[in-house]
Amino acid sequence: MFPENAFFDVYAHMTKWFNHYLKGEDNGIEKDTPVKYYVMGACGEAGAPGNIWREAKDFPPASTAADWFLQPDGKLTPKKPSVPSASTSYASDPTRPMILNTVGFPGARDARAFEEQAEVRTWTSDVLSEPLEVTGRIKAEVFVSSTAKDTDFVLRVTDVYPDGRSILLVDYPLRARYHEGFDHQKLLVPGQVTKLAWDIGWVSIIFNKGHRVRITIASTGAPYFEPNTQTGGPITHFVTEPGVAAINTIWHDAKHASRVVLPTVK
Repeated sequence: MFPENAFFDVYAHMTKWFNHYLKGEDNGIEKDTPVKYYVMGACGEAGAPGNIWREAKDFPPASTAADWFLQPDGKLTPKKPSVPSASTSYASDPTRPMILNTVGFPGARDARAFEEQAEVRTWTSDVLSEPLEVTGRIKAEVFVSSTAKDTDFVLRVTDVYPDGRSILLVDYPLRARYHEGFDHQKLLVPGQVTKLAWDIGWVSIIFNKGHRVRITIASTGAPYFEPNTQTGGPITHFVTEPGVAAINTIWHDAKHASRVVLPTVK
């Protein structure tokens, strides 16, 4: 993960940049490699790859868009599901949200307390037989349906350690009414399967051998995520109605192959 000394490196580089462009110091900043980025790795594991700075002329580096599919048995694999029909459902109730007890991005912390709540679902890969580097922007394509006209879907990516810790890397929500883009709204048709595609976030990490990759999906997480009344009514800054409960469904079969796309670096 991102160690404390890395922040001092960033601070030193920023100071050098400002000293040159604001104070006129001839400190050689213009000759530096234009991109420096930190590759996270496992903490507390001797010899673990990662936890290093890299330099590059551009970012992100060349990578392969690797599909990791949600499977009916709760696994996450590179193989597309083949069963004709499969789904996973859970309740979404704005009056009884799952608890994500933070008011800001929690960072690299153990996410199991959230994942183990009743209306949260996870998909986890097999133990990695070799390190896996993911550097770039993670994307998701998830097929969903709901009994409500509007609801939220929060997707999280974690690094699961051999001792069971599930360390959060990135997460991002999508309000379903924006599934065709943020320039207009289109409500869900209750019971109808709809494809959601959205960016989850930028990351650079090497999952160590013996670790697993986990995808978590939920529709509530208070107080971090604001409530969705799920009525399909206008969005306001202040919630004035309790909202309606819904059953949300994630589809993962041959026709509806829900996946995350990991930018994999060889």
